[in-house]
Amino acid sequence: RIWPYYGDQAHPVIVYDYTPTRERAGPEKFLEGYRGYVQADAYGGYDAFFKDPSRGLIEVGCWAHARRSYHKALESDRPRMGPALLFIAQLYQVERQARTLSAGERLELRQLESRPILDKLHGYLLEIQAEILPKSPSGRAVRYTLKNWAALTRYCEDGDLAIDNNATES
Repeated sequence: RIWPYYGDQAHPVIVYDYTPTRERAGPEKFLEGYRGYVQADAYGGYDAFFKDPSRGLIEVGCWAHARRSYHKALESDRPRMGPALLFIAQLYQVERQARTLSAGERLELRQLESRPILDKLHGYLLEIQAEILPKSPSGRAVRYTLKNWAALTRYCEDGDLAIDNNATES
């Protein structure tokens, strides 16, 4: 398993750590002593990192991972997944505008433009959740997003955070 770690503005680095398995022990060892944000998919192995406040790790979700679930569900449920993908596309449009801004300006733009989109998306997902089968591709996409909502929206609380961790995958 290759575990990617991406720095921040002050530490612009990408590190790849290899472990022979996907067990939590790899990131546990790598992150030992680190305090701050950790942006990742919702891999269950990370959960223990965020449940213990004394660790000082703050979960930041990845919209690219959430968006993939909607793309997978689009073929079987275009009427419901299409609007969700449109909301997500609008979030990425704001990020394209924010790319060249300072962290403070980026945060201000997110609060002004992304936050209302997130509020609409959240309402929409709560509305359609009762209409879809929980184990369907649509149900999995909606459940993933709602379950991880706090982590997925955390990037709107700090202008230094990214909407996704795609920088580690390119």
